[in-house]
Amino acid sequence: MLPQMITSNNYISISKKKILILAEGFEARALSWINSEYNTLIFNRTFICKYLFHKQTRFNEVYNATKKHSTIKPEILEYDRFNPTVFENKILELINQCNDYEEIFIDISVMSKMLIMIILNSLKYFKGNLIIIYSEPETWGPSENMCIEALEKRKIGSWISLSSVGVGDVVRTPNLSSIIMQNYPTFLITFLSFNEQLFGSLINEISPSKIQLINRSCKQQEWREKIMEKIHDDVINEYFGNDIEPIISADVLDYVTVFNKIANIYREQCYDYRIIISPTGGKIHTIAVALLKICCSDIHIEYPTPESYLFTDYSSEKTKAIHQIMFNNFNKFTSDLSIEYGLNG
Repeated sequence: MLPQMITSNNYISISKKKILILAEGFEARALSWINSEYNTLIFNRTFICKYLFHKQTRFNEVYNATKKHSTIKPEILEYDRFNPTVFENKILELINQCNDYEEIFIDISVMSKMLIMIILNSLKYFKGNLIIIYSEPETWGPSENMCIEALEKRKIGSWISLSSVGVGDVVRTPNLSSIIMQNYPTFLITFLSFNEQLFGSLINEISPSKIQLINRSCKQQEWREKIMEKIHDDVINEYFGNDIEPIISADVLDYVTVFNKIANIYREQCYDYRIIISPTGGKIHTIAVALLKICCSDIHIEYPTPESYLFTDYSSEKTKAIHQIMFNNFNKFTSDLSIEYGLNG
C-alpha cells in the first residue's frame, strides 16, 4: 500500500489551499524543483527552513524563487541542527494552524535527515494530501578515487569522514523520543554514510545490545555500496567483531524496501528490545524511518549531528531527475499502514 515514487514533470494541484515547505542549502539542487519551468504551482503559504551556522548558503536564491510561487511573502523558519527542539515546537504550532489546508508539498532535496523526520512526524494528524518532492543529482560526492586514496592512507584509530566532519552532538527531540522500555536492552537500526564517526558516536552514546546496519546501492555509482561498508569495517570490528546482523542494502531511491525491512525488525524485536533508529543514510530512506515512527510511538530516534560539512563536490550541479511521492489523506494513510503491517504504535 506504500505509494511508489514517480518521476514526472507534471506538477498538478487542484486544491485551492496548499502549503509549500522547503529548505535552503549549499547544493544547486535546492533550486531544481522550485525553479523548474514545469512548476507553475502557486501556494497560499510557503515556509523556508533556514539553516543556522552554515558557512555556505543559497538562501537568497531560494527565497526569490519561492516568492514567485507564493501569494504572500515566504515565512522563514530557522533550524539549528544542534538544538532541533526549537524548530520542532515552531513547526507543530504552524501545522496546528493549517488543519483546513488540502495539500502540503515538501521538497526534501536539501533537507537534513533530522529535519525531514521532524516535519513528517509533525504532520501525522494532517488529513490532507502530502506530496514529497526530491531532486536527484547526476552524481554525489565524494569520488571513487578520493575514497580509495583515503582508505589507503587511513591509519589505525583514525577517521576518514569524507562527506562531513566530526560529530557535534547526538540530538533528539521530544516528539521523536520515547521513554518506553528504557530499562530493556537496545536494538539500534542505523544507516551507513561516508562519515563513520556518526556510527561510532551512536555506539558510544547508546551501547546497543544488537545492531542492524542498512546500506544503499546506486546504479549510476555502483562502487559506493562496497566503499561505505569498507569505511565502517574498523568501527564494526572494534565494537562487534563478527557478532552483527548481516547488512541490509536497498537502492538509494527505494524507501518501500527499507520500510518493509525495518517494520519487520520492529515486529520481531519490539517486545524484547527498545528499538532505536538513527536515520544517518539517504534522504529517501529517511522517509521510511519517519513513517515507521509515526506508526510506532515507542520507537526512539537518535541523530548524530555532523560538526561541519565538506562542501566541494557534495553533489553535482546538474539534476538527473525530479521525483515525487503522494500520500492521500496522510493521517488515514499512516493509520491504515499501521494496521496493514501489524504495527502496535
